[in-house]
Amino acid sequence: MSDDLVTIRVPKKLKKQMKNSNVNWSQELRGAIERRLVVDDRKRAISELDSILVSIKPGFDSTRAIKESRRYD
Repeated sequence: MSDDLVTIRVPKKLKKQMKNSNVNWSQELRGAIERRLVVDDRKRAISELDSILVSIKPGFDSTRAIKESRRYD
C-alpha cells in the first residue's frame, strides 16, 4: 500500500460521537480534503487569470487574436 498516514486530534466528546455513528470517517475526511483541494485549485486558477487580464492592454482585439490563432491550426 502506498498511502500515507495522517493523524488528527479531536476532543474526547467528538471522538465518542464519531465512534457511536455508523460513518466511515476515513472516507469522509478523504472526500472533504479532496473537495477543499479542488476549491483551492480553482481559486489559484482564477487568481492567475485575473493577473493575465490585468496585463492585457486596453484596445486588445480578442476577435482578431482568435482568428489569427485559427489561421495556424
